[in-house]
Formats: sequence, C-alpha cells, structure tokens
Amino acid sequence: MRILLALITVFAVFQAQAYCYITGDNKTPLITPKPIEINLDIFKREIVNPLNFTSNAPEFNCFLTTNTFSLSTSITNAKHYYAIKNSVHNIVLEVSLTGEKTTSSAFSGNLSADGEAHAATKLNNELTYKLKYNLLMNHTGTVTDTIEVNQPTTLQNTLIIKPNPCSMCIMQHPNKDHKYIYEIPFYVKFTPTTCTFKNQEISAPDISFHEIDSNSFAAPSPKQPELQCSSITGVATSNIHYHFEPISMVHQNTILKNDLETQQGSAGEVGFKLMNNNKVIDFLSREKFTLASRGSTLLNNAIYPLKLQLSYARYGNKVFAGRVQSKVKVVVDYD
Repeated sequence: MRILLALITVFAVFQAQAYCYITGDNKTPLITPKPIEINLDIFKREIVNPLNFTSNAPEFNCFLTTNTFSLSTSITNAKHYYAIKNSVHNIVLEVSLTGEKTTSSAFSGNLSADGEAHAATKLNNELTYKLKYNLLMNHTGTVTDTIEVNQPTTLQNTLIIKPNPCSMCIMQHPNKDHKYIYEIPFYVKFTPTTCTFKNQEISAPDISFHEIDSNSFAAPSPKQPELQCSSITGVATSNIHYHFEPISMVHQNTILKNDLETQQGSAGEVGFKLMNNNKVIDFLSREKFTLASRGSTLLNNAIYPLKLQLSYARYGNKVFAGRVQSKVKVVVDYD
C-alpha cells in the first residue's frame, strides 16, 4: 500500500502545469496606452510598436517555468475606414492591425498558492504589433467612423494578450478566460492642400479707338496669372476651385469698369471682359472653376497657370484714347 501511495504522489506532481494568471478581481483588464500619431503627410506606412503597459496595469503571477503569453487581434484580417475631417478637407484613412511578435519569452514562477508576481510592464519588450495605414482619396465604400484631425480616437480592433492556458490549473487560479484587452488609441495630422494667388498684373494688347467694338479675346501679357499650391502628400486633400470677385465696379455682370474713368489720360467708359476656360466670366454669379479634384495628383509648390483671356468692352459713349485699369480678385475655395 505504501508503494501505491508513493506512485500516486509522484504522478500528481508530474502533472503540475506551468502557467500564468492575471491578479486582482478583474481578469480581463482594459489597457489604454498613450495615443499613436499618424502623420498623413507620409500617406502609406507600417508602424511596428511594442506594447506600452504602464505601471498601474494589473500584475500577473506564474507557476513553474516556460510560462508564455500570446498576442492576437480581436478581429482577424480586418480593415477599418475613417473619414477624416479638417474643415473642408476630406480624406479617408484605411487602417489594419496585426500581430508582429506574437509569443513572449518564458516567465519563471514557483509551485505555491500565490505563484510569483510579475509587473505587466515586462510584456512591453516581449510582444509587438503592426499598424498599417493607407491614405485613400477616392474611397466610395462605407466608413467605420468620422474623426477630426488632432483628436484622439480608438481603433475598433483591439489586441488580446493571453497567458498560455492551463489544462490542469493549480488550486484556485484557472486562467481560461484571463486576458489583457489592449486598445490602440491614435490621432491623425496632415498638412492640407492649399493654393494661393499672389497679386499679379496682366496687360491686354493695345488697340485703336476704332477696334474697341470688334476686338477679340486675347491671352494676357506677359504671361498667364498663376496659382501656387502646397501639397505635402502629393495629392489634393480636397476639391479645389477658384472664382473671380470684382474689385472694380461691374457693368451688366460681365464688364469690369475702368477705375481711371474720370481721371486725366483715361480712356473713359471702356473696361474689360474676361474669359476663363473659354467661358465669359459673370462676376455676380461667382462661378467656380475646378483646379483639382480630391485625390488627384497635385505636386507640392507647383505653379498652375489660369486659362485667362481678356478683351476691351465699351460700357458708355464717353470713350477716348487713354488708359484702362480694372481689378479683380481670384478666390480659392475648398470642399
């Protein structure tokens, strides 16, 4: 009988299994680290990060040796789409989350009721994940959420960090449902595409008094007025339009009056009509002309000449040989 008891005792010790468990009352603690910055000026990237547990995360205890943790995602092979809004600049961010180093090294323990305690921060250098993002300019599908630039949000997919499950758990510490739920907060920033129009003077070719009523539209000199655009991402982050707003008085919607009309040396009641993209400009309608569509290629610091033509236009009978001067603003719009 003594021999049988001895054999049973040896058998029971041999079956003791190495494993870890999360301490405290909450066996599925939620871990929220500091937000990750996603700089969309680099519009496609893979970010590999280690875990970032803080000192206030629940500890874990271990029995025996060769105790490991595994990392996985709560949703497998998932891509999420976030519409990013910054005033009128709209783009979509595609994000996916995967494990990079998914199995930890072994943690030691001892064979006792309390095991051996380890700070959760020990997992920081053991497990890593990969966040992959891509800037989409022509996304037509559904979006997961709408987020603001520089405002933190949380990725819907989470990381699950679980101790190796035990099949024969010692005493009161089964770990079947134990896991750290690790959120991925992030915020985005980017440099929106902007286009500017600096003050520029253009001239129309000189004509004679008799040609006023018959002169045709002609390209300005010395060159076309130009817009200059800043686009770090290399694409338009919004639809970009421009329109013309008169500074000079307007006659019948389409004629810019002569600012010098009553001055000595003026040509009197003769001004200018403008045509852009082969269309006569109605200054009161503020019709928009498209420079670039969202998602289209837009080189940084590139110059974009307008397609402007102008002609002299009479708006009264007091016309003389002399000077004509009119002013108009070019206003850039984004949507």
